[in-house]
Amino acid sequence: MQIVLNEQKLQQAIGAALHELAGRALQGVPDTGAFTALSTRFAGGELVAGVGDVELRLAAPSGDKGKQERFLEVRVSTPSGGSHSSTWVFYGKTAALKDVLKSEATLKGKVRAAIVAEAESLQRHELE
Repeated sequence: MQIVLNEQKLQQAIGAALHELAGRALQGVPDTGAFTALSTRFAGGELVAGVGDVELRLAAPSGDKGKQERFLEVRVSTPSGGSHSSTWVFYGKTAALKDVLKSEATLKGKVRAAIVAEAESLQRHELE
């Protein structure tokens, strides 16, 4: 079964989501400490088989009071929204995160691979 239904539109959706998230992150993520998580989402149902929404989320790990660690998570929901599968595509310090966000081409490939892997995980476990 082909998992990616429309490669071109998937690439466009990932690019748009990363562009939006990068713009907000470069302005709003402090160098140290906690901050309100940033996220963006797009409908993935017509792009990837067995998927509902795809969310990209940027946050600090819990208890990160004076530290610089951040993560970028890809979360894929089932069409019903009742289940999801997620993975981190970046974990590191704020400066490294901002560098990664500026390199959209590299990050785009990682996000695409994560979306496919999480969609396959949902299908493997037959979650709806």
